[in-house]
Amino acid sequence: MRLLWVKGNKMEYLILLVLVAVAVLAAAILLTNPFASPPTLSKTSVSNSSTHLQFETLSNATTDRCAYLGDQAAEYNDVASRPNDTYFQGSCCSPMNYNHYVQQITGLKNYSYIVALPQNPYNVSVKQVKQMLNYYNITLNQTQMAVFNEASALTSDHGWCCCQCWAWFAHAGLAKYLIKTYNLDAAKVAHIIDLEDCCGG
Repeated sequence: MRLLWVKGNKMEYLILLVLVAVAVLAAAILLTNPFASPPTLSKTSVSNSSTHLQFETLSNATTDRCAYLGDQAAEYNDVASRPNDTYFQGSCCSPMNYNHYVQQITGLKNYSYIVALPQNPYNVSVKQVKQMLNYYNITLNQTQMAVFNEASALTSDHGWCCCQCWAWFAHAGLAKYLIKTYNLDAAKVAHIIDLEDCCGG
């Protein structure tokens, strides 16, 4: 009788382990599945709020996410499906840091004359993102392309973003626009892209 009881307990324990493993796997798939429904973007900008309130709102926002990494077509289709009057808000990878946030939005004020430049990297309208993605198609000559490549290497991320999400292609497009339209050098372009960093930290 004792032997049967022990075997029964072991069987129940194994079944429980299997059920837990299945539940964990299902949760992981839901969290990482690129085909899951995208989050609903906010229609409310924070641009008219105080800096502290902006940070409080944006640091808790979750509509800026890393998805379709490296898949340019999927990134473009995802952005294209979203209304122009909504916003990508929050950081895509790491928690936001208040001091760094203030440095970024303060630094971007120096370039407010560039209309295409988002003035808050954590509160970017879909309309602006679409525009920057379109800039990716800009053709640069050999000299300009050298500036483009050098600028990419000079950014803090040593690229156009910390990962190949929508921001990677949008920032690359923005860099092309800045080089083509304003004839900026690599150091200046890299500095602006760093100010536009939406990775957090």
